[in-house]
Amino acid sequence: MVIGGTREFAAQRERVWDLLVDPHVLADFLPGLESLEVADETHWSALMRLPHSPVSLKLAFELAERRRPEHALLHADGKKLGASVAVRTAFDLTDAAGATAMAWSADVALGGMLRRVESALKPVAQHQAEHFLDGLEKKLG
Repeated sequence: MVIGGTREFAAQRERVWDLLVDPHVLADFLPGLESLEVADETHWSALMRLPHSPVSLKLAFELAERRRPEHALLHADGKKLGASVAVRTAFDLTDAAGATAMAWSADVALGGMLRRVESALKPVAQHQAEHFLDGLEKKLG
């Protein structure tokens, strides 16, 4: 399932980029977050309960590409007892008349028992992403 969109923030690109790759900022918006462990600036893990699911997964995050302040690619992968999640999220930032424009996309692949609910989770995933961006906008303000 692929979700995505665009957003504009009234802040400098560097500040937007820094918040977008900060695991503690991301953790504030992960649905069902139970714990967060940061290994270094490009690797962390989170134990989270998936939305509308009794399944908790430990997701390993890797900030795979970093080109401050314009681009990043984040991978998140997790498996547990017949369920798996693989997420590839990318964003690109450009200057936009005193603001920062962002184009983003996320490719979410569900496996095992989660595959059955994939179509129902697409609007939930899009909503969660928009909720995160709303929160990011507040942090920038």
